[in-house]
Amino acid sequence: MRALPGPEGIDLAPWAARHAFPSPGDVDDELARIAATHPRCRLERLGLSRGGRPVTMLTVPGGPRHVVVVGGPHPNEPAGHLTVLALARLLTRGDNLTSGIGCTWHLVGCIDPDGAALNPWTGMPLDLTAYHRHFYRPPLAAQPEWTFPAPGFSRPLPETTILHELLTAVRPEVYVDLHNADFGGAFFVVNRPHPALSGALRDAAARHRIPLGHEGIDTIGWAKDGPAVHVMPPVGELVITPPGADGPSHGASSLHHLPPGAIGVMPEVPLWPARTLPAPSTAPGTPGYPELMRRTAALLHERCHLLEELLDRALPHLPGDAAVFTDAAADTLKAAASCAELWRTMAAGPVTRDQYAAAADGAACLPLRAAGMLLRATATVPVPLNSRPAFTGAERTVPAEAFESWDKDLRATAPAPYPLHAVVGLQTATALTAAAIGP
Repeated sequence: MRALPGPEGIDLAPWAARHAFPSPGDVDDELARIAATHPRCRLERLGLSRGGRPVTMLTVPGGPRHVVVVGGPHPNEPAGHLTVLALARLLTRGDNLTSGIGCTWHLVGCIDPDGAALNPWTGMPLDLTAYHRHFYRPPLAAQPEWTFPAPGFSRPLPETTILHELLTAVRPEVYVDLHNADFGGAFFVVNRPHPALSGALRDAAARHRIPLGHEGIDTIGWAKDGPAVHVMPPVGELVITPPGADGPSHGASSLHHLPPGAIGVMPEVPLWPARTLPAPSTAPGTPGYPELMRRTAALLHERCHLLEELLDRALPHLPGDAAVFTDAAADTLKAAASCAELWRTMAAGPVTRDQYAAAADGAACLPLRAAGMLLRATATVPVPLNSRPAFTGAERTVPAEAFESWDKDLRATAPAPYPLHAVVGLQTATALTAAAIGP
């Protein structure tokens, strides 16, 4: 495989200097500029989001094989916006990179522009407090990534249909869905084992000086294709109908809907390095990882219970347009409660350091996400509050105080973020590596 550019070889101006991310509109403007100055490229509008925002794609011809790269599958994960721009600049800079790999590239700037618009922190210098205070991530049933058709589920979003139709029309040999995580090391999700690619992805992480993360909150228990590479489980293991429900709450992933033989990769590249966490002591009577896991599960349960009570109290007094935040907060708390129960169960057996670290990060971040969205919801209540006597103000003050306390605890253990050139460089290397190796 030919040598690929390192972190220093990608152009992230002007975003790297600000340590911020472009909006979908910024991405569309840059893709349009590239298309205007490179006539062989084609810019097209694939469709409109639920909110009427465009979903745009730049095609860069370069060979008979097709690669689809998608930015922003989750709106709180904006690194992919910048990676799409970096790839577009690399592939059109005139050094025969595309012809050397032999692929035609289809670059989708952001598949969920509506959700991205509700994450204003992305345009600010990267900061943990701003990230959680202005956070938004939709419920699973409102995520383009998790609303593909599945047994018992047939409620695709317009954005899901756009992506599904693109995959059906292009039939890519390689598909790269750009995700980023919060803390720790990088890991990858693939649609099937591919040892040559998995090894190359681990090498790419080392070149970009981002350690491997061996466990993710979402991937505990999944099969692996070597360290830090997880294999997406079959649809039937992920899309299930809970007891008493009419059907599953979400659909399949885009990785479940690739053409036969294609390889799909989700790089999960963290924005911040691993936090400083307590380690078990060898002294008698001190807690080991199972006990630390049990305490972490109890902490998450306690924080979720507080926020659930506040959400229940606030809901009758909130205007209809607050539902975008309350529904998302409720979904986050539901996911957090499931995590707490899983970790409590895991604490009964052996627990590794990586499993504990994943749980500790989840217990720190999930309540902050939910509290941030609850605060955004209650901010929609008109002032003065005495016009709504049952809305005592505690629905604002208590989550604000909890947010401030939990944020302080998190910041005390959080290091400075990774350089954007490392984060975007690894995502870019993932796409180029997958394209070069092929299915």
